[in-house]
Amino acid sequence: YQRSKKHGVFRVLPVKGASVYGKPVITMPKTRNQRGVYLCEVGTDTAKEILYARMKADPTSADEATSYAIRFPDDPEIFSQTEAQQLVAEELVEKWEKGKMRLLWDNKKRRNEALDCLVYAYAALRVSVQRWQLDLAVLAKSREEETTRPTLKELAAKLSGGVNGYSR
Repeated sequence: YQRSKKHGVFRVLPVKGASVYGKPVITMPKTRNQRGVYLCEVGTDTAKEILYARMKADPTSADEATSYAIRFPDDPEIFSQTEAQQLVAEELVEKWEKGKMRLLWDNKKRRNEALDCLVYAYAALRVSVQRWQLDLAVLAKSREEETTRPTLKELAAKLSGGVNGYSR
């Protein structure tokens, strides 16, 4: 909370999970809480439902642009079977609570840190699009343009006095 107060809501946005079925993926409060910060609530149940539905979608090739597709790196150093198991660790189950049947996400005592991180990343994406008008198409286009920039080796050669990208 202190970091959010220090840097402001545009740099650090405190969040907390709210396991309430049907709650929006993320809610931006209009007023500060008792601690003086704008505490956003993440509708974890809703986000998990959306993410699991997207993971069930038919796979497409990496070259094919598909809306709402979730792609994972094909590199075991970054995304291994451990992370994949954590992403699918939870199940939506019916449980009786206080005399009522409720749908709850249950991890069955399995690790689910990767799923939690994906939920919060998705919430960050949603708030960036809704609140700060992040345009993913413009972002993708700018990343394509970055490929024409000189490499680090070429920049180093130019800075060291090299000619046409080559050192003397």
